[in-house]
Amino acid sequence: MRQFVKYSGVIAVSLLLTGGLTGCGGGLFERDKPQTDLEILQSQEGRTLWESKLQYVRIVDRDIAGIANEHPTAISAEEMRIVLQSIYVIERSGIIGKAENPIFSPGELQVLSTALANGFNQVQPNEDINFVTIGSHKGIISKEQKTTTGRVFISGGRLNIVFGLIHEIYRDKDPITQQPIDRRLHPLVPGTRKFDSKPPIRIALDKGQSNYLDAETGKERTDWLILDIATVLKTAAERKGDDIGAVSPELLEDVARSKQETGNLRHDVSNIKEILFELSDEIERLKQQIEVLKSKP
Repeated sequence: MRQFVKYSGVIAVSLLLTGGLTGCGGGLFERDKPQTDLEILQSQEGRTLWESKLQYVRIVDRDIAGIANEHPTAISAEEMRIVLQSIYVIERSGIIGKAENPIFSPGELQVLSTALANGFNQVQPNEDINFVTIGSHKGIISKEQKTTTGRVFISGGRLNIVFGLIHEIYRDKDPITQQPIDRRLHPLVPGTRKFDSKPPIRIALDKGQSNYLDAETGKERTDWLILDIATVLKTAAERKGDDIGAVSPELLEDVARSKQETGNLRHDVSNIKEILFELSDEIERLKQQIEVLKSKP
């Protein structure tokens, strides 16, 4: 499905695209600059692991009784980053068409990987971890602020994420009335085991990923993603290649994102060519009809 790109032969394209994005109003990190791991860890006191305005990572009681979670669990921030980085969503791309985009921005990845790894070392079997993050992501025309929320826990060696919102456009004001949005009335709510939030944006499943199958209804939950940690880590290592060990994860992610954007652009251009081809046929047909009408007395 998705393949991790190799360093050689791609870095020039990455730098060119990144420079182009910067020239168009900000690079990948400008509007969503990650904090350092130290800054994130220093904010992890008590049940709140990280907080910044409306965003947070927080230990909470599980929302429904059931099989106890496998908590606490030892998982490193790097392993958590790799697992979270494997999640992509299917979104509209350009004028027409769809593309697979990373669900988390670089800033969201850094915060979540550090906060969740630390949280899973202290959370109890009857507790989950909720999160709300806002990141800068590719939109239909330009980058947009999008929010993603979720409830996270580990069970059966698998990371479970029950999403409340997936890449929902974040606004401070109502687009119609231009009045500030009261988040007490319109909160950014994480997911719940109790019901399917049915997000309009779907996860693009990869190796080691699946949707939760509801035993009561016999249907898959569109908001509940299960990631087999061992399989995801193994798949990432296999895709990584042998010649990129010295390259930083951030640079590799930047290269992968740039390659994805290049592929999306090529797809859009191909679709536009098809449309123009169809239009040219239609124009030719109309010309012929006009000529016929002109020839009539």
